[in-house]
Amino acid sequence: MVVMFAVSVMLFLSWQGWVAGRNGLSDVFARPAINYLEDKSADERRMSQAQWQAVYESILRADELMPGNPRYLDSLGWLEQTKLDQLADDLDIDQIGAHARAAEGYYRGAVAARPTWPYYWGSLAMEEYRRGNYDTAEYSVALVNAARFGPWKNDTQRLVADLGSDTLEFLSPRAQRGFLRNLERGLTRQPDAMLEIVRDWEYVCQTANVPDVSLPLFSNHCERVGDQLLP
Repeated sequence: MVVMFAVSVMLFLSWQGWVAGRNGLSDVFARPAINYLEDKSADERRMSQAQWQAVYESILRADELMPGNPRYLDSLGWLEQTKLDQLADDLDIDQIGAHARAAEGYYRGAVAARPTWPYYWGSLAMEEYRRGNYDTAEYSVALVNAARFGPWKNDTQRLVADLGSDTLEFLSPRAQRGFLRNLERGLTRQPDAMLEIVRDWEYVCQTANVPDVSLPLFSNHCERVGDQLLP
């Protein structure tokens, strides 16, 4: 019995060591590639095909070593979208569709792996928006969950305000309520940003019709917008 227990402990520790080593190795591949991708996106420099391929292979290798890691999946989706943004002129229609589907698939994998992280839902919402899927349940759900799980994250507030204000009429009633609550929080936390991001307040105020939500700041602003429209 003692021998069996000792062997079990050794196997467990060996397995733990193997997992730790694998995870550490995956980070060796992923961290420089993700940092490079973030730097490229921050200064909006165009990536070459060779640079894109090198980053892709590094993050894909990390994903193979640590399958289901949501950060790697989200980064792969981001990389696919970067290719569409920066290298679309070099792609034919079939390639564009393939990269768009791949980006969506990676983002869906990220939210499945970590379903309470608002940034992954925001990435998925942005991808659905880019593809023009405003009236789909998937887009509304992604926007709802970005707002739901990141209620006090300023960047998430801005993303939801930006996308929601542009597609309000297509959102499900639940997504409209989430968008309006997000606006209310934004007007409390970062009013200048909210007032600037929502490009057409008249449209938002006229389209929003959710009487069961108490939104004093939003209602007051809509009243001011209405007063400005009076002859």
